Amino acid sequence: MILKILIIDTFIITVFMYLVLLGSSKCKTIEEREMEDVEQMKQLNNGRRQNNDK
Repeated sequence: MILKILIIDTFIITVFMYLVLLGSSKCKTIEEREMEDVEQMKQLNNGRRQNNDK
């Protein structure tokens, strides 16, 4: 019985988290998305450089 409740709760939490993530990405402006893309590319390049230095 407890296992069924835990599984159902986990499923409900998963659905809500998905909706939160989906909603947060839709609220961003084009400029915010571009800024995030640039930041992510910088982080990826820095990570590659650190791996090459080792």
